[in-house]
Amino acid sequence: MTIYGTFKKDGSPQPTDASTSETAFINDGAPSSISMYGTIDSGIRHVTNTTASGGSTTKLGSNGEYYNNRLGIKGMENLGGGLNMHFHLESGFNTGTGELDNKANRLFNRISSIGIAGSFGSLDFGRQPSVACKAVYAYEPFQYRYVHIIPLAGAVAGNLDGRVSRPFGTVDGPRFSNGAQYFGKFGSFTASAEYIMGEVPGSNRNQAAKAVGLVYNDGTFTVGGAYTRQNPNIGTVAASDYREQNQTTFGGGYKIDALRITGGYLKTTTAITSQAKNIWLGARYDFTPAASLTAGYYRTTLETAQSEIARRNLLIVGATYALSPRTSLYADIDQAVLHGLASLPSGSQTRQTGISAGISHIF
Repeated sequence: MTIYGTFKKDGSPQPTDASTSETAFINDGAPSSISMYGTIDSGIRHVTNTTASGGSTTKLGSNGEYYNNRLGIKGMENLGGGLNMHFHLESGFNTGTGELDNKANRLFNRISSIGIAGSFGSLDFGRQPSVACKAVYAYEPFQYRYVHIIPLAGAVAGNLDGRVSRPFGTVDGPRFSNGAQYFGKFGSFTASAEYIMGEVPGSNRNQAAKAVGLVYNDGTFTVGGAYTRQNPNIGTVAASDYREQNQTTFGGGYKIDALRITGGYLKTTTAITSQAKNIWLGARYDFTPAASLTAGYYRTTLETAQSEIARRNLLIVGATYALSPRTSLYADIDQAVLHGLASLPSGSQTRQTGISAGISHIF
């Protein structure tokens, strides 16, 4: 998977997990280089009960129904002595309109970072996927595919918007800006840490975040987790209100032959006693090198003062078939059962069924 834009030494994309995206820069004896890469995805999605009266919606998934669209540039300069400088720029786009796919209209909304790497690991500065994002990737059944359907990309720490209800809303990605992040691989262990500078005058705490993560993966067993503490503004620009928010996630996986089973837990709490919880379990089976089937169950709850106010139970089954090493067809069927604030107005519709199909290409 090239969610973080990992490439082989010849410049072509390669499947990877979050632990290899940064370490691809480490101990690389190749000369200085620069590469451009990307993915483009589009498909059709039909969802039932999208209105209070029970109407349905059919749309073109032009932001990447299965795999988010992106265009990126990666560069590396060999400094000698086992050290290198590297940079990474990545932008998301809309297939249907050609527009940027983020609300803030950032040119490089996905990644904008520069760093140095060596035998010690990699130290990077800028905007990049959070430590928690990379930890969850290791034990998420779909590994951030179908991010507009599966709640985890909206739930994982990032963005500093202060809303624990993001799993029930739109997704702009679990990324932090203005951060310093360390990433190191030691045998089967991958350690990470980050500090996000809030840049609020007169305060080093407001709008800041810090996190640590650790993942173990020996090819058969995977176990890991991350802890994030942040202090987002839950108020407005004119009337700021900074509150502490903590997030804990852990999970694991087991792979035997063509079968991979994973599961995890994620909990976010705030100083105003609201909290969001995510529990998931899933499996992937590769029938052939080209054909695979993945299924996952995701339970998301939102609570205030120990009282549940929203719940979403999602079951999703997705299939992919690779026409080539770079081009794949995909399809999924999913059903969400909604309770409380997660349901449509007046609780008139509490169940939605979705079907998606499309094509995805890596270049």
